[in-house]
Amino acid sequence: MKKHLIIVLAVFMPLFAAAQYGRQPVSLIAHAGGGWGGFPQRVSATRIDHFMGALGADAKFGFNDNWSLLVGLDYQFRFMNSSYTTYSGGIEHHSKFLNGHYLRLPVRVEYDYNRFYVAAGPYLEKGFGNMPEKYEIGLVGVNLELGGRFELNRYDHLRVGLLTSFGISFDNKPVVDYDQNGHEIETGKHFGMGYTELNFLLRVGYEHQF
Repeated sequence: MKKHLIIVLAVFMPLFAAAQYGRQPVSLIAHAGGGWGGFPQRVSATRIDHFMGALGADAKFGFNDNWSLLVGLDYQFRFMNSSYTTYSGGIEHHSKFLNGHYLRLPVRVEYDYNRFYVAAGPYLEKGFGNMPEKYEIGLVGVNLELGGRFELNRYDHLRVGLLTSFGISFDNKPVVDYDQNGHEIETGKHFGMGYTELNFLLRVGYEHQF
């Protein structure tokens, strides 16, 4: 947690100072949402679907009337249904529920036109709790958000948007071999890509310009 906060502050502070020096508008966006996602064809399961709730905030640094840079920190709670199949002694189908906590660091470029906006960019994500697997390092992905901005007054807007995210996990798992007695031993570690995930999140936000 502390590492994520340090990273966010290290990015926010220079951008905030540069925006103020250049007299460009700076806004803070708080948002909440709910949605659905899944891990298509995960190695250890035929499918894992999850429902999720999310809270987050973005600092928005304006370049001009249309283009802005958004840097944020998001928290997601996911309730997952894992369905998998085993074949020992006949075909058996299993299902279990998992809870996961995720922190995400997104960086996006936003284009505003009248009451509409589109924002896209990469993100880094780390899971805690029962998911993901213990050797998982984190996820890298891209997201796209489409929505509307409704003016409440000169400095405040209500935002409603659909955020679509596609990510790929990376893990560092031990390489297992066997000694002369048939016991498992670790001979090193293997860094590689794991599963892919696709999420859809409906978000409502409040944007205030300073």
